[in-house]
Amino acid sequence: MPNVGKIRIGDRPEDVVILFDKGEPPLHVDLFTELADEEGIIRVSFAAVTQDGEGLRKADIVARLRMTKEMAWELCRALKALDRR
Repeated sequence: MPNVGKIRIGDRPEDVVILFDKGEPPLHVDLFTELADEEGIIRVSFAAVTQDGEGLRKADIVARLRMTKEMAWELCRALKALDRR
């Protein structure tokens, strides 16, 4: 498992986290299937829509994220910054 870098998650010297990449393939998602807040923990689930040979469409859950509300807001700000580029 290769080390792909470091990220700082605070101001202290010990707030550096080493990043590893297992080489997981990227997931393609088409829709949200869950978006909820329970006691400050945000739950977000995504699904990919497929269609069989008979035209029946289905959605398979491909990712479930759980994060603190603070992390969810950080993600929101990062996405907004991407939109400004």
